[in-house]
Amino acid sequence: MSTDLDALLKLQEDDVIIHGLNVRLAEFEPRIRELDVRRQRSVDAVERSNAAVVGEEKKQAYLKDKIAEHKLLIERNQTQMDAVTNMKMATAAIAQMEAAKKIVAGEESDLLGLNRRLEEVRAVLNSQKAELEKVEAEQEAARTEVAGQRAEIDGELAVAREKRAKLAEAVPTSLLTKYDKIRSRKRVEAVFPMRDMSCGACDTAIPMQRRHVMNATGAIDLCEACGVLMYFPG
Repeated sequence: MSTDLDALLKLQEDDVIIHGLNVRLAEFEPRIRELDVRRQRSVDAVERSNAAVVGEEKKQAYLKDKIAEHKLLIERNQTQMDAVTNMKMATAAIAQMEAAKKIVAGEESDLLGLNRRLEEVRAVLNSQKAELEKVEAEQEAARTEVAGQRAEIDGELAVAREKRAKLAEAVPTSLLTKYDKIRSRKRVEAVFPMRDMSCGACDTAIPMQRRHVMNATGAIDLCEACGVLMYFPG
């Protein structure tokens, strides 16, 4: 085996290892996305319920203010009625007071219903907060495990890439350029041995003259059909 071919095959071996490590890293992404999606669902639910609680509390505060305002109006009407001396004014004061009492009664009824809704929404919010805490507790261990595994693979990748840089120095520049260009087309391997009379990658028959030259000189040739680099084994 020629020195150039030997160097190229060693480089490819390391590139295959690097590819495998990158595949292992990529396999973590769906798991991380699943964890993120599950947590985000819980966060969104809490935010929606929290917004609902805030909205109901604002309605509650507004309604309480209106009730207090109308009760004050009733008290004023009562004071005015006590002070009037003729029937007409007394009748008007009574009518205003009765109208205000009806408004207060309606508002107090609305407040009771609003209080019930607020209790229900708060209960939902508390339940969702508890679920979020549960999800985060469950995920903490999973995320720690994934982070540890990724760090381990990153370490292996760093070593493999450092080795790759040294191996690449032994490959002639023109040959390395062809090799890298082929691998850039998302090929894991770019160099294949001949299989009998055909390309080892695509089984396309190679003309006898080219086979003879490759066998005699140890040349590394390009398959015109699939574009990989070929060599004659042995």
